[in-house]
Amino acid sequence: MKRFYEKATVVKRDNGFLVELDGREVKTPEKRQNISPTKVMADAICQEWNDQGDNVEPDSMPIAKIQNTAIDRVETRRHDLIAELVKYAGTDLLCYRAEFPEALVKLQADTWQPLLDWVSAKHDITLKVTTGILHVEQDVAQLEKLLQAIDSFRLAAFYNITTLCGSVSVALNVLGGNITAEQAWAAAQLDENYQIAQWGIDDEAKNRHDNMKAELDAAVRFLDLSMVGAA
Repeated sequence: MKRFYEKATVVKRDNGFLVELDGREVKTPEKRQNISPTKVMADAICQEWNDQGDNVEPDSMPIAKIQNTAIDRVETRRHDLIAELVKYAGTDLLCYRAEFPEALVKLQADTWQPLLDWVSAKHDITLKVTTGILHVEQDVAQLEKLLQAIDSFRLAAFYNITTLCGSVSVALNVLGGNITAEQAWAAAQLDENYQIAQWGIDDEAKNRHDNMKAELDAAVRFLDLSMVGAA
């Protein structure tokens, strides 16, 4: 899309902050108000608009993209989204451990168990651990209650972190500020990185990893932006 504006700016409204292009409010894809809950989030989106060249490239605007998702998708289907996230507890990556080799078993225990222990201590959510691929039932009542209390902006970021990492417990650690994006990615990619160390990685897989890591970084940044300066 050809760039059609000169400058993006942030304006304050009673319900939050908006981005305007040459004085005209930006709308979401479904024509809703592009409200941001914090000024730092609106500033980041504004910068993405101002950083565009002769053409507007949506893929270069990850914060705006997640904001649109929060407004157009998450807010309108919270119940379904929370139900989907709760299901992740049953297949949480950190709960399914290898039986061998010993080095991988130890690496999983040393990296993953502290994250599960933190979730248990912080939120009273204790996820059971098993070996192999045998499904294990989890008590998800407290998790559902916790997710219901999260606003749509944080929930949008939380959903992305969960799906990219394959783990609701990793996302909870990020949400609570216990780990960084780098630590979350290391935990999520532990098994794959172990295999890469043994056998290497091809270009296609590396590109996929890089794209997923960039998405995770954007989601964690969006989460931070949704909380800085929030009431």
